[in-house]
Amino acid sequence: MESEMLFVDYIIFGIVDNGVMLVGAFFGLELEKYFPKRFQVGLGVMIGAGLGNTASDFLAGLASLNWSLALGTGLGCLIGLLLIPILHKIKTHYG
Repeated sequence: MESEMLFVDYIIFGIVDNGVMLVGAFFGLELEKYFPKRFQVGLGVMIGAGLGNTASDFLAGLASLNWSLALGTGLGCLIGLLLIPILHKIKTHYG
């Protein structure tokens, strides 16, 4: 019985987790039109999705009442966003 409750909790968590990320992606899609033309190649969606994922992971840490987890995960996600311009540069140079 308890494992079934956990399973449902995990499904709900997955829905919320991806839902927040998708809202971020749509936000980024709208945001992209304000970028310089050379950056209007889908980077807004990636940035929006990354920020949505950051928010989702941070909130998951807060929900577990673990400030260290929330802040560490949030910071790690933000640092990971630094890869976007690097990967974009590699793609445009070698792609």
